[in-house]
Amino acid sequence: MTRYEALAPVFEHNGYEAAINEVKKQQEDLYGEKTEFLYYFDLGVLYHYNGNYSESAANFDKAEKIYDDLYTRSVTNEAAAIVTNDNIRPYRARPFEVLVLHEMQIMNYLALKNVDGAMIEVNRAQKAMTELYQKDNDKTNDNGFLRYLTAIVYEMAGEPDEAAIAYYKTVKAFNENILNLPKEAREFIIESLRRNDREDDIKTLKLDNSLETPKAKAAYDLGQEIIVIGYAGHGPILTELRMSGTYVSGGLLNLSYKDSKTGKVTSSTVGAPPVAGASNGETFHIAFALPEAHSFRSQVQRFNVTVDNQSGIRPEKMMALDKELEMNLKDDFANTMTRTAIRVVLRTIAAQAAKKAMKTDNALFNLFTSIGTDIAQDQMEKADLRIALFLPNSIQMTRIPVEPGSHEVSVTAEGETGTVKVFNFGSVPVKKGEKKFIFVPAVK
Repeated sequence: MTRYEALAPVFEHNGYEAAINEVKKQQEDLYGEKTEFLYYFDLGVLYHYNGNYSESAANFDKAEKIYDDLYTRSVTNEAAAIVTNDNIRPYRARPFEVLVLHEMQIMNYLALKNVDGAMIEVNRAQKAMTELYQKDNDKTNDNGFLRYLTAIVYEMAGEPDEAAIAYYKTVKAFNENILNLPKEAREFIIESLRRNDREDDIKTLKLDNSLETPKAKAAYDLGQEIIVIGYAGHGPILTELRMSGTYVSGGLLNLSYKDSKTGKVTSSTVGAPPVAGASNGETFHIAFALPEAHSFRSQVQRFNVTVDNQSGIRPEKMMALDKELEMNLKDDFANTMTRTAIRVVLRTIAAQAAKKAMKTDNALFNLFTSIGTDIAQDQMEKADLRIALFLPNSIQMTRIPVEPGSHEVSVTAEGETGTVKVFNFGSVPVKKGEKKFIFVPAVK
């Protein structure tokens, strides 16, 4: 049973508290030492949804330390992984998981009204983005939502120049990534750059300098905001694309392919060239498995925010996790294929050598040992399907300027057919100059 199969039903039917307890209960069986990063990461996400921001921050801290340790020291499991499978290696986190870790950690501190803590996390996030870029500068390792959050934290810390720089980088990150710059974020960025006399930046970024910015202007003039961040839908997971078959030297290659979504098995046979050193007609069993993204149909697709009876305030999509995973797999495809090919070739050679070593004059015995070797070879091949389990499909956000005082706030999570769930936050107090964060976990 996979971690998703074991934990998703608990998460879906019994809620965050039950999912937290189940993750802890099955730590050894479902995570283990090699996947320690995901254990603390999943707990950090679940505690965040559950509103226990201190505990969430503590678990993200542990996940971050594991990631940093793996990043800075060499790992000794590479040789074993090349002849078995990648699951034997410690899990090092996908780039978008690292960025989400910092996003949620910043939001934990903002929920706790700890701006100093959020600033420390902003610095860590910028260091992480720099390291990711230095490690893989051909891949997309920047993130517009994280840059946008960073700018807001700088504003809260009273550093408008740093905020303006972060807003500038927000636009560049969105331009280089998957999503277009959201309309509301564009408005706030233009307004901030204008207020910091950065008209040249607006021109350089090719933003529309004539754009009216009434909402952002009101937010800056009033000084207070309610910022709603919604988590919509269940994030993607990984499934296994598996192919296996028999290679007949100088003859044919027969392959069977199992569709991970439908379970349907299809076979095909193609002509194949001879293998160097092999006798004509000699057979080789091959098997390989690759990870592929599996996205869920989200029950929740958008939010409708109501503040003091004013409805129809729509958060905008700031991050799409399903697209992030697809991009990550695409970025890693060449590396994954290379590792898989080397592993399959080495294991096939070893299997052929084992068959020859065990060969006797008994044809029936030889058949059984050959089949047994092929089965063992098949079972050893497994794709690395490890990934964070409880992330949303998308992160959505809106900023609402308000007067100081208490405001009645509710958020409706909506799907294709209408309301999925209503979150009532009651009377929300907002102090003068405060940015009040409200989180809406609708991960269905």
